[in-house]
Amino acid sequence: MATVRKRGKIWHIHIYKPREDNTTTISTYLPATIANKKIAIRYADQLQKEMSKRNSELKQIGIKDITILDAKEHFLRYQQDKHTKTKNNFKRTYDLFKEFHDENKRCTSINKIVAEDFIIAIRGKGWQPNTNHTYVTHFIHFLNFLFEYKYTPMFKINKDVKTKPEVKDKIIFTDPHIKKIRKKMSTLNSNQQTTFMLLFYTGLRPSDILSFTCEKIDLKKRMIKYYSSKNKRNRQVFFHKELIQILKKRIDEVGTGKLLNYDNVESISRAVARYFKVIKLKGKGYSARTFRKTFITLCRNRFGIEDAIVREIVGHSQGNVPDKFYNQIDDKTIKKALDKFKLPGA
Repeated sequence: MATVRKRGKIWHIHIYKPREDNTTTISTYLPATIANKKIAIRYADQLQKEMSKRNSELKQIGIKDITILDAKEHFLRYQQDKHTKTKNNFKRTYDLFKEFHDENKRCTSINKIVAEDFIIAIRGKGWQPNTNHTYVTHFIHFLNFLFEYKYTPMFKINKDVKTKPEVKDKIIFTDPHIKKIRKKMSTLNSNQQTTFMLLFYTGLRPSDILSFTCEKIDLKKRMIKYYSSKNKRNRQVFFHKELIQILKKRIDEVGTGKLLNYDNVESISRAVARYFKVIKLKGKGYSARTFRKTFITLCRNRFGIEDAIVREIVGHSQGNVPDKFYNQIDDKTIKKALDKFKLPGA
């Protein structure tokens, strides 16, 4: 029930919000006179009627009374099969949001204004456009989850507030830099050398090579079986003949289990960055992903390998119906295509 109370020399309205489980105080800006008290009471009654009507409408459309924290826990259960990077990106986004808005409030407290103000706050952090876009994308996914489970009424984010991804230049290794990377690799240990060679000659994602195990590598058939966390499926790929000796050496050292000694993809990225710093390639825009971009570019442009075969090698989904459903690429064709691939200086 809304009540009128005097605070200082002004009448204030105190009203309880059941969905947020708290009481809020609103100033009427009316001097605390007897005549103004009657006006303030009328304001309070009107506000109470609007509040009751709003609560009734929310009940009618099935909006559920739940805190943002509880909704977050539900969302994480919903995301348990997602890639680790996806889950971590959401957790970082949520940590930003709970600094901006109390997570113990009801989900209905997240309205259009709150959501748009949070996005504007992210854009004002001074981060790179794609960093902003990652956070905003995960926040919008969370909003859609709240809408889907009727934790808050649906609303639409203003298109001028939303972020857009920045399309960056396609950076690949130059021939001299490929030669430099390979020349200095003798200074690396076996784990690092194997990682760099796999990145160079397979075009696979770091998350893919991280899942390689010694037991699933067939040196005679030049084949590796592994589970792709990106595509959520088991794959088998054929590898370049240049990898046979280094894989044999690494398997002999490791014996069984994981081929590479890294805890996660970020560890590989840091190792690559450290090496590039040592050989003075820092600041060129190179990263662990550059190996994949370079491999695909060389396959397509320098060695003329068919697009469908390159997609099959690097684990991209096929781009058209014939290749996706009808064109069966045999083992010999893939090996033959891989043998065309050569690194400068190799």
